[in-house]
Amino acid sequence: MIERVAACLEHGGKHVLRRISKQPIQKYRSLHFAFWSHGAGDIDLPSWWLDFLQVPSSRDKTWSLSEPAAEVPRTSIDSLGLLDFLYPRKTLAFIRKFVNGNTSSARRCLRSQLLPQRSRTYTSAADPSDPPTSQKNAAHPISIVEGAGNSTILVQLHGGAGSELYARFKGMLRAKGQPPSGQELWQTYSDIKGMSLPFDSRDIFFLFKRLSTSRTPLQLKCTRKLLEDIPLPKRNSHHYDHAISAALEQRDLEGAMNLYREAFPRFRYLRGSSRIFKYTIQHSAWRYTEEIWKHHLNREQAHVWQPDIWQSVNTIQAPELIRQASRAIDNAVRRVAISSFDDASPMRSLALSLVQKALSARNSGFSLSWQLRMLKKSQRIQPPNASLFKAAVLQNLSLVQQSPKYGNMALKLYRMMRSETDLVPDLELLMSMLKKFSALRDSEGIYEVLEDFRNHHKAPPMEAYLLLMRQLARHGDFDTVDGLFRDFINTYGSGDIQRHARPLFYACFRRAEADRADNIVQALREAYGYEPDLEAWNILIATYNRVGNCARAMSAFERLIAANVIPESSTYGILMGMFAKRSDPDATSALYERAISTGIKPSVSMVDSLVLALITSDRFDEAYQVVEEALTMDLDEARDQPRYTDRDTTRTRMWNTLLAHCAMERRLDEVTAIQKRMHEAEVPFDNITYAALMLSLCVKNMPGAALKIKNVIMRRDRARPTALHYSVLMGGFMQTNEPKKVLQLANEMLEHNISPTFSNQNQLLRVASKVDEQENDQNNPGDQPFQARRAEEVMKQALATLDPMELAPLGPMPRAQSNPVNVAFYASYFSYMIYLYGKQRSFDKVVNMYDEYISTARKVHGTVEAVPPVELLSALMVAHFNAGEHAETEKCWHLAVERSEKLARRIDVDTSQPGWVLHRYRFILTLPLTRYMQSLQASSRVDDIATTVDYLQHAGYQLSVHNWNKYSQILALEGRSIPAFEVCEKHLIDGWPGWEHFGNPIRAKHKIKKQWNPKGWDRGRPFPHYETLVYLARVYLDVKSMPYGTGRGTLQDLERHAPRTMEAVLKMPNFDDEIQNRVLRMN
Repeated sequence: MIERVAACLEHGGKHVLRRISKQPIQKYRSLHFAFWSHGAGDIDLPSWWLDFLQVPSSRDKTWSLSEPAAEVPRTSIDSLGLLDFLYPRKTLAFIRKFVNGNTSSARRCLRSQLLPQRSRTYTSAADPSDPPTSQKNAAHPISIVEGAGNSTILVQLHGGAGSELYARFKGMLRAKGQPPSGQELWQTYSDIKGMSLPFDSRDIFFLFKRLSTSRTPLQLKCTRKLLEDIPLPKRNSHHYDHAISAALEQRDLEGAMNLYREAFPRFRYLRGSSRIFKYTIQHSAWRYTEEIWKHHLNREQAHVWQPDIWQSVNTIQAPELIRQASRAIDNAVRRVAISSFDDASPMRSLALSLVQKALSARNSGFSLSWQLRMLKKSQRIQPPNASLFKAAVLQNLSLVQQSPKYGNMALKLYRMMRSETDLVPDLELLMSMLKKFSALRDSEGIYEVLEDFRNHHKAPPMEAYLLLMRQLARHGDFDTVDGLFRDFINTYGSGDIQRHARPLFYACFRRAEADRADNIVQALREAYGYEPDLEAWNILIATYNRVGNCARAMSAFERLIAANVIPESSTYGILMGMFAKRSDPDATSALYERAISTGIKPSVSMVDSLVLALITSDRFDEAYQVVEEALTMDLDEARDQPRYTDRDTTRTRMWNTLLAHCAMERRLDEVTAIQKRMHEAEVPFDNITYAALMLSLCVKNMPGAALKIKNVIMRRDRARPTALHYSVLMGGFMQTNEPKKVLQLANEMLEHNISPTFSNQNQLLRVASKVDEQENDQNNPGDQPFQARRAEEVMKQALATLDPMELAPLGPMPRAQSNPVNVAFYASYFSYMIYLYGKQRSFDKVVNMYDEYISTARKVHGTVEAVPPVELLSALMVAHFNAGEHAETEKCWHLAVERSEKLARRIDVDTSQPGWVLHRYRFILTLPLTRYMQSLQASSRVDDIATTVDYLQHAGYQLSVHNWNKYSQILALEGRSIPAFEVCEKHLIDGWPGWEHFGNPIRAKHKIKKQWNPKGWDRGRPFPHYETLVYLARVYLDVKSMPYGTGRGTLQDLERHAPRTMEAVLKMPNFDDEIQNRVLRMN
C-alpha cells in the first residue's frame, strides 16, 4: 500500500503542483525493503510533496535548527484527504511526526529510524545499499579511526548502544563457520553509518573481504558503494583492488578504469592493475590495455618496484591467449599504419610481450594453425625473433604426451628457424630438440642439431653426447650410438671411458646381441686399455641372459669376481632372474644365499626372482607365501636390469607373476583374490598388471570384457595401452574366431602411434591365413595348390622392417615361447608359414620358406645356427609327414631333441642321469612327438614309439594329454589291445568322471570335448578323448569276436589290466556319428 501511495505522490502530485524537484525521482515497482518494518520514512518523497503536506503558513517559513517545531493542528493533516485506515498505526504516526517537525528534526528522525534486527526485507527491485534521499543529499563520508578495535575505545567513541551495535558488527565480520549474508552485513554497516559512528580501519578491510566472497549483483554494488563512503585520504590499495574487481564483475570497464586512474598514482602495489589488464586483453579493449601498459613501462624504466602485471594474464588458457595475441598484433599493425612507428611503439611492445606470454602457456592444448598464424603475424611488426621460435618449439614439445601433432609442429618450427640464417638457437633449445629427435630415432634430425651446435656454439656439450647416446641406446639404435661415441672421443678424448662406453653395451643389450658386446669389450681394451666396471659387467650378464646363454653369463660373473669387482644386489638379481626364467629354483636359491652370506641386503629384484622360480616350478603356495612376507621385508630397491632401464622397483612385479600364472591356469577366482590383496596392500598397478587381468579373461573366451579393461579401467587410471595389451586382446579374439576385431585393434594401434611388435605381427599373420584358407576352400578345386596370398603379404611387410631394434622394449613377449628373443622375433613367422603350407601339402612352398628362413637368420646374425628352433622343426615335420618323407621326419625329430637338450638341461648336469630336464621345458617336445609317433606308425615301427617314450620320461620330459591319447589310439589301431588299454588306464582314466556326469547321452560327446583343455597340447588334467574311447571300443569288439590264442588277449585280461577303462568303454552310448560309423561299423 505504501508503494501505491508513493506512486500516487510521484505522478499525481506532479500534475497538481506543476513543480519538478531537482532530486531525481526513483520509481518503485515492487515492495520496498522497508515496507515490512513499516519504515515509511525510508521512502524517498519528492521535496515538492513535502511542501504539499505542510500547511501554507509553514511552507513559506524558513526552517532553522534552533527554532522549535511549529505545532500543526491534526485537522490540517486530515484535510489532506488521506485514508488513515489504510496505514499501519506506527506509519501514520511517523507521517504526522515528519509533517509537524522541521527539516532538521525530520532528518534526525530519519537517521534514528533503525531497522530492528531479524526484520524481514524484500529486495527484488529496491536495494538496501541505496540510502534514503536525505542521506544521499547529505553525502557524508564515514569516519575511520586507526586502532579503534579496543573495546574501551569503542565505548568511549560510541557509547552504550553504539558500542553494542558495533560489537555485533565486529562479530559478524569475524564469524567462523557459515558467515552472515552480505545483505545483513551491509544493513548493519548502514545502521552504524547512519548513527555517524567511526569505523576501525581493520573492520573496513574485513568488510571488503566479506563482500567479495560472493559475486551477487547486490554485493558488487555494495563493494563499490563502500569505497565511495571512505574518504579519499583513507583509501588504500586493498580497497581499490576490491572495488576494481567488483566493477569488472559488473562489466563496467569505464568505471574500473576510473578507479584504476585514481589509484595508480597513489600506490606502487595495486593488484587491481593486473586484473583490469587481463580483462582488457580478454575483451580486446586495446585502448585501455595500452594505457595500462604505458604506466607499467614508465615505472619499469624508472626502476620502481611494482607487482607482476602478468599475474592474472597467466591464468588465461593457451587457446584464448593465442587468439588474443593475434588480435593484439592486428591492432599494432593498424596503429603503425595510421601513426608513426615510434608512436605505435608501446602497442608493438605490448603485442610482442603478449605473444611471448601466449607461447609460454603450458596449461592446455591449442590450435596449431592459430599458433603458426600468430608467429607469422608477429613478423609484420618486427623481424624474425629467435626467442619467439624457441618459445613456440618448447611449448609444442611440452604437449607431446597429449598428441604427436605437437611434436611434429615443433620439428617444423625448428626447421623454419634454421632456414633463417640470422637466428641463433641457444643451448636450451638445442638440448630440447636433441631429446625429441632421439625419442623419434630421427638420425637426420640428430645430426642437424649437432651441426647447429658446431656452427653456433663451437661443439656440442658433453651432456648432449651422453644424453643422445643413452636415449638412442634405449631404442637399440647401435649404429647411431656408435657414430656418436666415435665423434665424442674425437672431440673430448677418451677420459672416463668406462662411463662413456656404457651406452654401447646397453644398445647391445636392447638388441640381444651378445657377440657384438664381446667384440666391443675387446676393441676398447685394445684401443684404450679399457676394463669393464660393475655397470658394464651387469649389462654384459643381462645380455647373455636375453639370448639364453647361461654358461656365458656365469663365466662373466666369475671373471667379474676375478677382476676384484665387488658385485652388488643388482648383479645377483640379474643372475637369479636368469635361472628363475629357466625354472631352476635350486640355482636361484643358491645365488640368493650366496648374496646374503657376503653381506648384501636383499633387493626387490632378488625376491622377484625367487617368486618367479617357484611359479615356473608349479609351487604356487610357496610363491604366494614369499610375496606376502616381502610386504614387510626391508628390501633394497636395486634394479634387476642395467640402470638405463625404466623398470619399476616396487613390489608390483612379484604380484604380477602370481596374476599371470593364475590367468594361464584359468583360475579366475584366485586372480580376483590377488587383485583385491594388491589393493589392500597398496601395491601399485602397472602395465603388466592390466595385461595379466586381460589375459585371465581372454583364456576364458571373454575378450570383450578384457577390452573394457583397456578402454575403461586403464583410461580411468591414466594408464597408456602398449603393444603387449593389444597382443593379448588380439589373441583373445583369435581364440573366439573374430578376425574383424583383430584387424580393428591393429588399426587402432596405428592410429595411436603404437609400434607393433613381432607378437602383434604374428596375430595378423594368423588372421590373414584364416582368410586365405576360407577363400581357397570356396574358390579353388581340390587339385589346385594352396595359396596364402594375404599371409605372405603380411609376412613380407614384417620382414621388410626386420631389425633387432624391435627387441628394445623390455617385458613379456608372447609367441616367443621357449626360444631366446633374438631368434624368436623372426623364426616365429617361418614356423607358422611352414606349418600352414605343410598342412595344405604345398611342399614347394615349404622348401622356399625354409630357404628364406636360412637367409634371414644369416642376415640378422651373420651366421646360421646348426639347429633351428623346436617350433620350426615341428612345422617341418608336419610337411615331411604329409609328403610321406618319413626319413626326413625322423631327422627333424632328432634335431628337435638336440635343440631341446641345449635349452632344457641344467648347467653342469650329465644328461645320462635321470631327471635332468628343467621343469619349464618338460613339455617342449610335445608337438614334434605327435608327428613322430604318426610317422613311426606309418613306417610300421610302432615298437620304437615305446622306446622313445621311455627315453623322454627318463630324461624328465612329460607327455601331454594329447600325446597319451594319440599313443593309445595308435596302439589300438595296430591291434595292441592290452598296451592300448594299459596306456589309457595309467595315464588318462584318472580324470574320467563317468558317463553319468555328462547327463543326456546325445550331448555327452560335445561335453567331453569341452572338458579337454584347449591348451592340452602341453598340459591339462588326465582325460581320455572321445576318439580314444571309440578306438578302444573297437579293440574290445575285436577281442570279443576272436578266439583265444590270437595274441590279443582275452576280455578277462583287459578287465584285469584296465578295469576303469573297460567300464568307460562298456558304458559308452551308441552315437550315429562319423567316427563311430567309421571305426566301430567298418568291416
